[in-house]
Amino acid sequence: MMTSALLRNGPDHLRPLEVQIRDWMDGHGFETVDQLRGRLSQRSVPNPAAFERANYIKTLASHSASGTRR
Repeated sequence: MMTSALLRNGPDHLRPLEVQIRDWMDGHGFETVDQLRGRLSQRSVPNPAAFERANYIKTLASHSASGTRR
């Protein structure tokens, strides 16, 4: 999706995106992108099996929801 947006709007499209990401990071206490890396990784949670089940359920729910919007 980002590639399509860049092809459609040009590289200047990245400027407002960067501002939005920086604002979000500031609001959530992140100073660098390195601090974000791996935060949603299965390896960084106390119960990886529960994390995997939750993601599976979320995937099933989004798939069934998208199928009803025809």
